[in-house]
Amino acid sequence: MTLARHDDQEAAEAAVSHLLTESLLMIRYLAASDGDRTAPDNGRQEQVHTLADLCHNLPSWLDPTRRDRIHEGIAFMWRTASPNKQRWVRQCWDAISYDYRWLMSD
Repeated sequence: MTLARHDDQEAAEAAVSHLLTESLLMIRYLAASDGDRTAPDNGRQEQVHTLADLCHNLPSWLDPTRRDRIHEGIAFMWRTASPNKQRWVRQCWDAISYDYRWLMSD
């Protein structure tokens, strides 16, 4: 895959940061006990796993030594994401008006 030219490094960094923030908030919400459960909720566990799987490589792309190649990390995450994961990512990025159309040019 050849990545298109990206002029807005700041927007890409904000998009990655937003995904990480949203996934961590959602994981905290899903992992919270409602006090009445004695058995683990497999649906919640699966959602936590999905979010963690989707975003686990993203923090390394915010490292100052790799930040200039953050679009590579975004593209890898997108390419390896299932349609459901991509849908969630699009919802997050739509909320901050991040232009992710470059990912769909493949």
